[in-house]
Amino acid sequence: MTPRISSARDPARAALAGLGLFRSLSAETLGRVADRTVSRAVPARQRIFRRGEPCEGLFVVLSGRVRVYRANREGREQVLHDQGPGQPLAEVPLFDGGPYPADARAEEDSELLFLHRRDFERLYHEESELADAVIRELGRRLRRAVGLIEKISLKDVPSRVALSLLEYSAGSGTADGHWFTLPRTQSELAAELATTRESVARALRTLRDEGLVEQEGAQVRIPDSARLEDRARFS
Repeated sequence: MTPRISSARDPARAALAGLGLFRSLSAETLGRVADRTVSRAVPARQRIFRRGEPCEGLFVVLSGRVRVYRANREGREQVLHDQGPGQPLAEVPLFDGGPYPADARAEEDSELLFLHRRDFERLYHEESELADAVIRELGRRLRRAVGLIEKISLKDVPSRVALSLLEYSAGSGTADGHWFTLPRTQSELAAELATTRESVARALRTLRDEGLVEQEGAQVRIPDSARLEDRARFS
């Protein structure tokens, strides 16, 4: 039997175990990864990394909130994600060795778990279990990328949003016709769908007006998923 991981006793292991990359690791291998991590306290408004800088390693939010964004030359920011406890930062450059694709800043006093890239690479070569996990994670990411390309290729923004809602509903594990919580803000969904927050808001209003979804804040219900699937195929 796999030993239970105690979040009270070992927050590093608990945080890593919640990530898709490390979720399948045995307790022993997960412990080796956790032993290479350090905790970093980051005060509010402090930048964690800049877009274009070499990737130092993987960050996981233990407490607080971190904003991942891009800024143009005029300083206008486009928010990509607000990451809270248990959520990672800078996973992609950890795999490909590239620079950070965006900026990250603590929006409030935060504690981050940090795994240096050189330690990750050493573990990757030493632990076959971790190497297998990386390959599986890259496969999952490739499938998501292909699905995202197909989604963005839909010309009609309501169709893109409809498909995302169906995916979120399925991912929440709720039965058809039940309420679930949107895992993205409108800004985050807009960034994911290569559109604007205003367009996402209009699309949600259109889907509500068509009777395809019901919405109360971040709570959404899909009365008939088959009808919404038909709408998602329209472009």
